[in-house]
Amino acid sequence: MRLPRAAWPALALLAAPVAARGVEVVRIEVASGAAEVELSGPGLVAEPLREGASPEPVRGGRARVRLDGEVLRLDGKAVEGAGLAFRADGPIRHGRRDLSGEVEVRRARDGLAVVDVLPLEEYVAAVTGGEMPASFPPEALKAQAVAARTFALARKLAAREEGLDADLGATVLDQVYPGVGADPRVRAAAAATRGEVVTFERRVIEAYFHSSCGGTTAGGEEALGRPLPYLRSVPCGRCGAAPAHRWRAVVDPARLAAAAGLPGRATAARVSARTPTGRAERVEVEAGGRRAAVTGVALRRALGFDRVPSPAFAIRLAPEGFVLEGRGSGHGAGLCQWGAAGRAKAGEDYRRILLHYYPGTGIVKAY
Repeated sequence: MRLPRAAWPALALLAAPVAARGVEVVRIEVASGAAEVELSGPGLVAEPLREGASPEPVRGGRARVRLDGEVLRLDGKAVEGAGLAFRADGPIRHGRRDLSGEVEVRRARDGLAVVDVLPLEEYVAAVTGGEMPASFPPEALKAQAVAARTFALARKLAAREEGLDADLGATVLDQVYPGVGADPRVRAAAAATRGEVVTFERRVIEAYFHSSCGGTTAGGEEALGRPLPYLRSVPCGRCGAAPAHRWRAVVDPARLAAAAGLPGRATAARVSARTPTGRAERVEVEAGGRRAAVTGVALRRALGFDRVPSPAFAIRLAPEGFVLEGRGSGHGAGLCQWGAAGRAKAGEDYRRILLHYYPGTGIVKAY
């Protein structure tokens, strides 16, 4: 989930678009920078994104859109306008994803962008399944659904203020959107919480979440560089079943040196500063007689988030290389997903779970 580019709007602003359309929709950019895009679907039709255009059937239910220099082409034929809107009688296939029955292919700065336009509640169900295992307890799935909806609505309003063509991306930089066709269990979680969002002082919050905190969540300042009042560190104690509750990684000395911007092979390393919850804030690395300091976040990024799951780690030199031993997975702020599962198993409902991980907030029905 990426940091926002605009302040989150007041909750009162949510009512207007809902009342105008009757159903809230969201625009998800599932691909960007492509020179060519292929789509397929039953009864597929295409309509140029320009005034006065009319939809036309696509032969064989399959379309190929190319950007030939400055010329946009549909199956080889030049098309005027900013792009094309596609509709079908069922899901539209793009790569390995099944998208909704309404997809846009637009000109972008670096090529073509593919934007899925779908009802927000359908998106919430899909994202809940993309971010949390459908096998988790129902109350944990409901908590995830509310967090996902909260994040999406706030991002949507911010995107509208900035005049963007899409509200969110489809990866972990926003929320993982695997496409339509969600598991019945996550659909049930979305339906049971329809329209509910988390607020603080009548504003939709930045509902960050992560896989597992390792025992204690991180505050907004230490995890995101922003002292958000509802992203305070809270004890968890329920995520012990997470696969990355305790983890170990071995890093080659040359790779560690490179991650710190040093030549050669690292000969020493230590965590020289920690955050209030014990996460690595700064790491000092020595190589070739030189020393460099790098933030824990930058080191994770350089070494790979899969290799270094969280900034809560210690580092030491061993015969096999530099050993990092840590706890938890993710930045640590907000909802702990495995903690939510543990709390649900202990009998807590989704509202109590959310209010624990976002202290000082409330849950309201936005539509």
